[in-house]
Amino acid sequence: MAHVHYTPEQLTQRFEFSTRVRNIVYGLIGVGLLLLFAGYFVAGEATSKAGPDAHVELEHIASTIQPVADTADDAGHGGHHVKTTGTRLLANFLLCSVYFMTLAMGAMFFLAVHQVGNGGWHTAVRRISEAMTMYVPIGALTLVVLFFFLDGLYEWTHIPEGDEILKAKEGFLNKGSFITRNIVYFVVWIGAAIYLRRLSIAQDSEGSAENISHFKRTTQISAAFVFFFAFSYCLWAVDWLMSLEPHWFSTIYGVYIFGASFKASMFTLGLLLLFLKRQGYMQFTNDSHFHDIFKYAFGFTVFWGYIFVAQLILIWYSNIPEEGVYYIKRYITDSPIYVGGNFNVLFFLNILLCFVIPFFGLMSRNAKRIPKYFVPIAIIALIGHWLDLFVIIMPGAMESYWDMGLMEIGFFLTFAGIFLYVVFSSLTKANLAPINHPYLEESLHHTTGPV
Repeated sequence: MAHVHYTPEQLTQRFEFSTRVRNIVYGLIGVGLLLLFAGYFVAGEATSKAGPDAHVELEHIASTIQPVADTADDAGHGGHHVKTTGTRLLANFLLCSVYFMTLAMGAMFFLAVHQVGNGGWHTAVRRISEAMTMYVPIGALTLVVLFFFLDGLYEWTHIPEGDEILKAKEGFLNKGSFITRNIVYFVVWIGAAIYLRRLSIAQDSEGSAENISHFKRTTQISAAFVFFFAFSYCLWAVDWLMSLEPHWFSTIYGVYIFGASFKASMFTLGLLLLFLKRQGYMQFTNDSHFHDIFKYAFGFTVFWGYIFVAQLILIWYSNIPEEGVYYIKRYITDSPIYVGGNFNVLFFLNILLCFVIPFFGLMSRNAKRIPKYFVPIAIIALIGHWLDLFVIIMPGAMESYWDMGLMEIGFFLTFAGIFLYVVFSSLTKANLAPINHPYLEESLHHTTGPV
């Protein structure tokens, strides 16, 4: 058994959202907003990345957040919008909304699947995951805001005459059904996140070794959630991400986004646990908890790489070249539909950050237990997750008018600050250990063996 480094008082300890940490979070939001506004005004003078029609300036319409107008198609099916700074704002808002939602939903799945599977080792760190899930309502709200700007992002909202592919998909891809099913997802997800959190806290005050009624109820809700999650999360990914390029098909797209979500969520969980331990909290956790968190991160890094390749191989093996457009436009520079600029560099950099570095970096046993190894890898992987979504979103939303600058950094810092504020605030509202959880004792003595 692992040597235990805690006192009983540490189990009932609560996180104190200190002024110093609070100021750092506020600073992230403030700096993010400043960069966002600066990026917005700079974008008005910037030249788009060189695409097929190189040196076309991004149209800067300050008062138009939804700058859509039907125009001559200048780049195949993707050229139905006038791309403006407003479009870029919407695309980045979508990117960050999805990014932090994936972290929260990954934490939800982590909690639910361990509950259903009677997993014990994670019990000591589950309060961090619970705090991450409290971002689900905020993440859903940011996506609800985009309901009002769907025309600015999605081609299927105004189907061109004679477009038989979009006509065939109109029953699924229309504003009414899109909004309705996403409201259903959000209501269920938010309800599950809040209810499971309340049951967990209630177990602290009302439960005991004999009374585990809240624990049993949690298992029932988690089982229903996992079932609903499997369908709703895949459809959610198709709605918000794959439908940016509605002429393209992929039958494993939802799985791809799930793999990326869970991987990024585990890296975030590991970094938050390390931060709390260095602040003097959660001393009841040990290196084995880190080991298992980063084993998940490593495993789902492999899974992400497998799905990434499988998606391409399915298209190649099935000999459906019209589906290859998704890849061709992202990395083949002499193609007329190529996104342009250095986008091919981003495409291959994405593979490096999301797979190659985390795979080789976390391969050894010690790398999953020792902060000087896993911290830089986790940061790189989280940057890779952002870049992965950038590569997914921008060619569909911005075509050859994509850019990367102050606006993108500003959006990310602002959302990161909000996410951390929600997580840290939630951590102050409950003990850092679920003291009456029936598997806590097992988790406190969790070990993956000697180093």
